[in-house]
Amino acid sequence: MQSRLYECLKCRDSAPSLIRIVNSEVEIDQVIGGTHGADYIYIYDKGLFINVKHLNGCKVVARKERGRKKYEETYRVPRDVLEGKLLLHISYSNKGYVYPRVCIIENEAVKCCDCPPLEQDDEFIMEVASVFKPLGKESELLKLYLSIVPKLSKEIFDTVERSGAREIFFAGHAERIREAIYNPGLSLLTSMSLITERSRVMSLLAKMSHVTELAIIAKIVKAIDGISLTDHWWIEFIWNRPLTIVKSKITGKEYTIFYQPSILPPIIRMIEPVAPAHMIPDVVIFEGRLKDVGLGRLHELLESGSRPLLAVEVKTGFQLVKWERSDYIVDQLKTYKELLKPRNFALVSLRGVDPLLKAYLKSLNIAIFENIINENVQKEFEKYVIKAITVTG
Repeated sequence: MQSRLYECLKCRDSAPSLIRIVNSEVEIDQVIGGTHGADYIYIYDKGLFINVKHLNGCKVVARKERGRKKYEETYRVPRDVLEGKLLLHISYSNKGYVYPRVCIIENEAVKCCDCPPLEQDDEFIMEVASVFKPLGKESELLKLYLSIVPKLSKEIFDTVERSGAREIFFAGHAERIREAIYNPGLSLLTSMSLITERSRVMSLLAKMSHVTELAIIAKIVKAIDGISLTDHWWIEFIWNRPLTIVKSKITGKEYTIFYQPSILPPIIRMIEPVAPAHMIPDVVIFEGRLKDVGLGRLHELLESGSRPLLAVEVKTGFQLVKWERSDYIVDQLKTYKELLKPRNFALVSLRGVDPLLKAYLKSLNIAIFENIINENVQKEFEKYVIKAITVTG
């Protein structure tokens, strides 16, 4: 890995840099805050990428706000800490596109070069992203990401192709989901480039959740032997547009699949002032061919007599955020049952489910599928799906 990064430093023309030599120190600027309009500088040392902010001897000499939850910091680092070592500059455009460069301080100068392998070779990008120095609890999430996201992404694409759809179309703030599906390595880099434990945890959890949600839809389409009647699988954060409409070779019937990774809470509250922040389960399946519905108004389909055959809520099982905790899940799923009245309802989790939560949800007639990565659990889930679309009592 290191040798491929050093190869990039053979470029003729050095790119503009946020790194400056000031006598016996090096001055570095970072724009911190998410992955839009940000700049992060890492040093490769002892087999790990470490953010300059976390280096021994680093001191902050200036700090200013750069908009909501974004700020610029300037650091001074002793020159001998950085000289001759590989530096990684990860720059993000205001639209969130990533532009990685490699830099080095040698011969009284800073040289920075674009690095094609870090833009074009996703396996190589994954290798680089996997050796960022852990800051805390994200280290366990990193291992899980490496073991499931590339595998599930391939399964999703295989199912889309087998169903007859041309591709997956991403719109309405779904850019990072697209990245996780098409380029798992680049997606991991955009998470691990963040400089706090919390931001990495939030980013990795969100990406693994979305990939798992789509993988569950792929399992459903596979289980019913579905043929897509739409050219694309459509993913959008801020609208209830069907992901796809499929026809099952098993039942001969058509089904509309809604996928709602997130409707932003402020948007929901504008429509339904007293509504809970999350109104729509991750996956909802209706029999028949249905069109778009309004923002957060999937429940209005009940008024026309369309009751969901199946609703599925997907969790990671990592109780690091409130929406993974038992009390939140109970309130969330009870609201969904009251709002949508699905004939069948399932909770799917990447990891185990708390026994008390499991018992309570089963009392609400909600099926539980924990450790969904296990092949035997997947087979049980597929049997459940077949029963859900064929038994409508």
